[in-house]
Amino acid sequence: MSSPLASLQPSVLWKHFDALRCIPRPSGHEQAVMAHLRAWAESRGFKHRSDGVGNLVIYVPATKGREKAATVVLQNHVDMVAEKDKSTEFDFLKDPIEVVVDGDWVVAPKTTLGADNGIGVVAAQAVVDEPSVSHGPLELVFTVEEESALTGANNIDGSLIAGRTLLNLDSEEDGTLFVGCAGGCTADLAFELNPSATPQGWTELEITVTGLKGGHSGLTIHENRGNAIKVLVELLSRVAAGGPARLVRIEGGNKHNAIPREATAVVALPANSAGAVGDLAAAVTSDTLTEIGAIDPGLRIVVRPVDGQGPSASEATTVRLVRLLQALPHGALVMSRDIAGLVETSSNLAVVATADGRVEITTSTRSSVAPALRKVLDQIRAVAELSGASISERDGYPGWQPNMASPLLALCRTAWKELHGAEAHVTAVHAGLECGIINERIGGGADMISFGPWLEGVHAPGEKVNWKTVQRFFGFLSAILDRLSR
Repeated sequence: MSSPLASLQPSVLWKHFDALRCIPRPSGHEQAVMAHLRAWAESRGFKHRSDGVGNLVIYVPATKGREKAATVVLQNHVDMVAEKDKSTEFDFLKDPIEVVVDGDWVVAPKTTLGADNGIGVVAAQAVVDEPSVSHGPLELVFTVEEESALTGANNIDGSLIAGRTLLNLDSEEDGTLFVGCAGGCTADLAFELNPSATPQGWTELEITVTGLKGGHSGLTIHENRGNAIKVLVELLSRVAAGGPARLVRIEGGNKHNAIPREATAVVALPANSAGAVGDLAAAVTSDTLTEIGAIDPGLRIVVRPVDGQGPSASEATTVRLVRLLQALPHGALVMSRDIAGLVETSSNLAVVATADGRVEITTSTRSSVAPALRKVLDQIRAVAELSGASISERDGYPGWQPNMASPLLALCRTAWKELHGAEAHVTAVHAGLECGIINERIGGGADMISFGPWLEGVHAPGEKVNWKTVQRFFGFLSAILDRLSR
């Protein structure tokens, strides 16, 4: 039976993708795909090296007559997000990805497709195998575990990479040249509740905030969607201002890179004051929807009594925690000075959880400008220390500050206009790409750009890639390599 991809062009690229979709490669399970790439390199006589975390660099000689050109790095990650419909029987560690061609789209109907970043992986192979493409020396850099924690890029052995012109093929918008991305860092705070017995005669209320959209804390932060933790804390602040209140527990959010959609708190109050909380909840709902209703209209706050007379934080401690959560920054903080409409710096109040008598808080801060990132992290540290919370930082990674005077950018803009008769869109992304990390690991000084074809629904079942834009993407990549090697 022939593959549904057999008739697509460029055939050399889709042949490689057909092989790739049959190889397991969820994050953390890249051994088989790396073996596949090593075998491909060895069959063509290319040298290759791996580092301690499993990243792979394949060294491709120049085509005849282009030997004196500077080395170009083609960089991709080999892992994919493994998601499927709940009703679908599928094992990502052994089953081939099912694909169909639906008009202009290659689609995985019931699972993720792995076009992120599989199209970039096979494009790197295809430009080498396509006889009509001229290029100088190439270093094909394949990283692991990008989707889970940027592990491969963060730990790559920079000595394996000599090139200082880097093409990252991990973007998802046709006709767009990405020239920067955010760096980031996660901060973890711990606030001691020191709970004690709740006074006799008090009642407990559970307050739940639901209905918000949430979203990626980098890609949607500019939309000013609601943060369920912030909404909940606003209500808790009003409750505490109206009389004695003691926090029992608070929960909200579940991922550092997601804007919290839901949050819950249990608070103890004197029985005669509990009835006012419903009115306060209605007022907070109204006020919040006045702010965010146009973008996030589904907010709902529910207050209900719950059984229990467990320990709770003192009134003073409760107020101090509420003030801490109010003071922590959230949202788009600074817009880019280089690219109109782009967020430069943001922070996400991402997670709160109560465990073992303390509240644990996670924030995720991003910026394409390293000093700006540091400034916000210092602000978070100052707020934590003023409240008496402990704080630690983890998972930091550098950004990639846009360089609008980049020679590589100028070359790419010219190439796109010559090929398509229109200007390419030039922008940056307020999320993490591997470019900035790799540039730091190789000692800096790289001229970099990121581009790709049109993908939709990445990281979710039904992920698809527009095969007509894959043709443009491959032609553009080929043209850049030709121009860089002349």
